[in-house]
Amino acid sequence: MSESVLYDVAVVGGGPAGLTAAIFAARRGANVILIDRKIDPGQKLLLSGGGRCNILPSVSDPDAYVTDSSPFTLRNILRSWPLEDVRFFLEVEAKIKVQADPASGKLHVIGGGKVARSSLLDLAERTGVKIKRNFQVVRLNGSNPFFLTCPEKRTIRATRVILACGGLSYPQTGSDGSGLELLRSRDIQIVPPYPALTSLIGARSTHRILSGITMTVTVTAKSETDEASCRDGFLFTHRGYSGPAILNTSHVVARARQRREQAQVFVAWTDHTEDEWRAMLTEGKRSVRGVLLREMPDRVADQLLSEISLDEGRVATLEKDRREQLVRLLTRYPLPITRNDGFSSAEVTGGGVHLSEIEPKTMQTKKVPNLYICGEMLDAFGPIGGTNFLWAFVTGNRAGEAAGMKSG
Repeated sequence: MSESVLYDVAVVGGGPAGLTAAIFAARRGANVILIDRKIDPGQKLLLSGGGRCNILPSVSDPDAYVTDSSPFTLRNILRSWPLEDVRFFLEVEAKIKVQADPASGKLHVIGGGKVARSSLLDLAERTGVKIKRNFQVVRLNGSNPFFLTCPEKRTIRATRVILACGGLSYPQTGSDGSGLELLRSRDIQIVPPYPALTSLIGARSTHRILSGITMTVTVTAKSETDEASCRDGFLFTHRGYSGPAILNTSHVVARARQRREQAQVFVAWTDHTEDEWRAMLTEGKRSVRGVLLREMPDRVADQLLSEISLDEGRVATLEKDRREQLVRLLTRYPLPITRNDGFSSAEVTGGGVHLSEIEPKTMQTKKVPNLYICGEMLDAFGPIGGTNFLWAFVTGNRAGEAAGMKSG
């Protein structure tokens, strides 16, 4: 059964990218339908920041993003709608009030993710967007017009289509990779997706007693192909390791597994260099443990000492080879990981549609006219802290403006 209406623009996916695309397409005068497989679209907004919704970063840094595509293309896309303009749209037009976290400077929504989601949905409806809830597009046929087939053989026709279906992360929100499947027959290059911004699973049972301890550390992840480093919060969990420093480097582990490469993760427990630690562990009357306790939680210090069977001897009597063993553990500790966590808990999806497949100014695919792609479906992701919402808003804006403009 096909709807009699021929829509100017059909947006598939009601997350931040899709809602933004629908709003800007409708503002250009287009007759827009937004289709989402959930009864309540925009669910990822509810999960961000533990419900607080870290909706934007304090600064836009294109170099912080990870992509297998051209960094130059990514940079041009991000700069096409400046951060201050995105914030104006959210605060003034969508009436979403944000405030900066005093410690991190990250921008959170006053009232949390529920407020952000309801505000964007309200704006879309006020702009004239028709929202079709609890509908999943299972096939995308044709091109002029497009035929979007939903369950029970219902079909929606549209002159232009914007895909904003998300990746594979948090599939319970509706993003399960089905959007990428819609492109399989369109000869569009897709970088194999992988879970990004995930926790890491640990292999050493003795670390479980450290569960709940948080520290600020430097994590460095290396594989044959990739390397990433981050100084930020670190958390011992009952399954392994988490916190921003882990999440922001975990993609190296995920990509290594995908390529059947080996990956190693190292931790520097403080910001002291090797030479600084050698100096602190060479002279003085303090015990070795006492020196460590000045820099880290006691349970972590005891764990490190136990791993090299070092007792509470004095610094002055510490043998050189034992000192070097300890310095290595303090500055380049090999984290005993087995794997990264999967898509079910990944905050975002790495990989996706290669950026060479789209026109950067419009998000239109080069091979299929009038087909646009935005948000997490594209091959780019940033660190935690609002960068991925920024990417969603910018690419959604570009796609919506371009698709809607053809209706004017």
